[in-house]
Formats: sequence, C-alpha cells, structure tokens
Amino acid sequence: MRGPVSKWCESHLGASGPSANEKGSQVPLILEGKSKRQIAREHNHSRKTVDKAVDTQPPQPYRLSRAKPSPVFGAFRARADELLAENAHLPPKQQYTGHKLYELLQAEGYQGSEARVRLHMTQWNKAHHAPALFLPLEFDPGQDAQVDWVRRVGAYEIPV
Repeated sequence: MRGPVSKWCESHLGASGPSANEKGSQVPLILEGKSKRQIAREHNHSRKTVDKAVDTQPPQPYRLSRAKPSPVFGAFRARADELLAENAHLPPKQQYTGHKLYELLQAEGYQGSEARVRLHMTQWNKAHHAPALFLPLEFDPGQDAQVDWVRRVGAYEIPV
C-alpha cells in the first residue's frame, strides 16, 4: 500500500469544487492524510481508479523554500537595483542587457559570475513588471460579428 494521498485527482473527477461521480455521490477533491485504500472505501471507487486518478495529476514545480545565499553578489545588489530602476527610463536601444549590466558591475569591482547578474536581472524584472494578460475572445452565439468589406475592381480588391 502506498503512502497518504494529499489531493484527490481533479482531472478524473471534475474541474472545480466537488463533482458528481458515476454513482451520483459528491466527492471532495482534497482529502488530506488519507490512504488510497481509505478513499476508495469511503467513496465506493476501486483502488485502481483512485491510483489512476492520483497518478494522472501533473507534478508540482519545485520551489525554493528560501533564497540561496550570494555572498559575492550581495554587496552589489543595491547598485544592480539602481541600474535596473534607471533602465526603465532609458530608450529601448539604450537599455542595459544582462551582459552590459555585468560589465558595469565588474568595472566597479564585482568578481562574481555573469550568470548571477542575469539571474538577478530576471528576478527583478518579474517582480517589477506586470504580467502579460490574456483575455480570451469568446462570444455567445449571435452577440458579436466581424465582417471585412471589400470592393472588387477587375482583378483587384480594394478595402472599404
């Protein structure tokens, strides 16, 4: 028997909230600290079904519990933040790349790696820029229409 199950499979039993299984009973999606056998018994599923449901969950990405220490870069972090804040006011062609930022810090005495500077630049940009938004364009039938009007003159099409 495998260890306790931390989550009930959302992809097998529904997309959001409790969902009805094939027998019509409500099955909660999150069951903390229960074994697969106990879940199967309580919800009248076979253990194989519970195994399939749990195994089809996508793996959770690894996240650091705390930031890694950077003793060499730590003294230059404030200067790098100043340069990155200044970077926002520069025209696009004059903005600092990761390599240029590394060269500027190196001229000031930084002896660490360029990869650490680029990593800090990436983290700073993620923290200080709004994420890209995605708005799906879905309309109910009959609510919106789009038409391209074109006038033909011989073999040529002229947009109106």
